[in-house]
Amino acid sequence: MHKTGIDNQDFIRGRSRSTLMEKIRRFSQDQKGGIAIMFVMLSGVLLGMVAFGFEGSRYLMEKARLSDAMEQAALALAAEDNGKLTAAAVSRNRFLASEYFRRYMRNEKSVSVPVVDVSNMVSVNENVQYVEYRVSAQTLHTSWFSSSFFPSFQPTVSVGDNGAARKYRSNIDVVFATDFSNSMNYILPGGSSRIKELKRIVLQLSRELYSYHPDNKVGFVPFDWGMHRDGNCRIPLSTKVKVTDIDDVIVAGLDRIVDYEKTISSIPNESSTEINVPLSRVYNGRSFGSTWACLKASPMSLETDLTSDYTKLLPIRNMPAGGNTFVSSGILRAAQLLGKSTAAKRVMVIVSDGQDSVNAKITPTLIAKGMCEKIKQVMSTRYSVGKIAFVGIGYTPTVDWKLCVGENNFYISTNVRELENDLRQAVFEEVGHNTLKRF
Repeated sequence: MHKTGIDNQDFIRGRSRSTLMEKIRRFSQDQKGGIAIMFVMLSGVLLGMVAFGFEGSRYLMEKARLSDAMEQAALALAAEDNGKLTAAAVSRNRFLASEYFRRYMRNEKSVSVPVVDVSNMVSVNENVQYVEYRVSAQTLHTSWFSSSFFPSFQPTVSVGDNGAARKYRSNIDVVFATDFSNSMNYILPGGSSRIKELKRIVLQLSRELYSYHPDNKVGFVPFDWGMHRDGNCRIPLSTKVKVTDIDDVIVAGLDRIVDYEKTISSIPNESSTEINVPLSRVYNGRSFGSTWACLKASPMSLETDLTSDYTKLLPIRNMPAGGNTFVSSGILRAAQLLGKSTAAKRVMVIVSDGQDSVNAKITPTLIAKGMCEKIKQVMSTRYSVGKIAFVGIGYTPTVDWKLCVGENNFYISTNVRELENDLRQAVFEEVGHNTLKRF
């Protein structure tokens, strides 16, 4: 009896434990079902987060790349500064923008034609204006994770952006100091004589300068061994003793009596002690003939002060070349002309085809004593550092002109095409500036 009661109690306890375990098992199964339901409910959100994470990063990168393309295209347009007034300018602008776009954006589903917008001239003040170049475009992309079952991007996504740059057009005064020595009559490969091609290019660039800004001015200083004005031989060198006669023998020793300090300190003004001798006192050179100095090969001096009147430059087409070379005489006289400038930017372009002769010592001494630095100083304005450029035609100078003009402003032209390109770059080289993009 006692034993049987014990067995019943054990049975009851075992059954209770079994029931409890069954309830726990069922509860566990019920929880697993709940988690599965929650996972199904949240899976769309999770997939959407993954899709937006990958696709969003991808499209941000595409937008950044497109932005770079538009900024570079706008800068290229501003650098060339073709404007919008002619069909050729509009076509060139569109071509440049399309090329930058094509090279930057290669893997898209499709690309739109870049839209180029060129503003009208905007005045900052009486000396400075600017034109704004703006480029905009769109690209289409196929989404990787587009779906109707979870949040995602559309199957095809358009990414757009724009870039802008401004071209500041300061009025510019340019003086061409050009070699009219006898060697300029030699033929320049690809064209006619050096002097004829030079005069043609100078007139062409002058016409472009006038169209570029209504207040631009051009001056022209021809030189050989000096120049003449008002019936006198003028060489802008101050001397320690007065020079009353000029021949090749006197000039051969001229470096010993030049007052270099006064010559440089006088820039950009004429000095009371600079060489000013009647043409009748310029004698025939023993080795160089009757036209070796002071532009005596030309019956009249065709030096032209700064002018915005193109017709005043036209007579240089008929001016002949002859004589020897003294480059510094042209530089110093060009500095005197630029000293009268009121433009925001001032440029001197020196063109020569040979070494100084009769006296080759004066020019390097003037450079060493600071002639070029003084000229740049008086040429500089609040808008621009004075620029001097040297263009050598068909020869290698013994004078290191890079010390005077700088590495980037030194050119050697061996044919007509190079001469035109070098002169154009010397005059027109200017880079546009970024401005705020439109959003």
